[in-house]
Amino acid sequence: MAGKNLNNSENIIESYRLFHLLRQAADAVHKTREVELKKYKLTPEQAGALVGIHSLGGKATPAELSRWLFRERNSITILLNRMDKLGLINKKADTSRKNIIRLSLTKKGYEAYRHSIEFKSFYPIISVLPESKRKQLESLLQVIRLQVFHDLDIDTDAYSGIFKEPLVIDSAEPHIR
Repeated sequence: MAGKNLNNSENIIESYRLFHLLRQAADAVHKTREVELKKYKLTPEQAGALVGIHSLGGKATPAELSRWLFRERNSITILLNRMDKLGLINKKADTSRKNIIRLSLTKKGYEAYRHSIEFKSFYPIISVLPESKRKQLESLLQVIRLQVFHDLDIDTDAYSGIFKEPLVIDSAEPHIR
């Protein structure tokens, strides 16, 4: 809607409808993910953190995970404390910088990670779109995401970990302690 008059009632209605549709679609997909992970006693947030910690490897810290998942630091702290109590992760002080906490998966956390990456619920949903439309959707969502980051004066590079770093989906167990 770049260049459109935001005071125009048609533009306001269009904006609201698009916002609501985007939000409702995201909420519905999130709900299917909740149902899928419930059998493993995981939440989508925990699953995201497990994938992030595994993908970041030795660079996994609460601050980096916060940027990777685009979540507030206090939310990540609460999430990580719960995951630590559940025995899914280890939190250790960095040997060279004591004010840095390093995160790693436990054996139990790695098993939960393996369930997290199955992600069987999403492909049937997104596969209603042909590959060309999926690529177009990804491109459009990136444009929206970048515009929001620009509008909020957010450092795009700092919050683009999942798009810059390779998403590690493998059977190796390199970062388990």
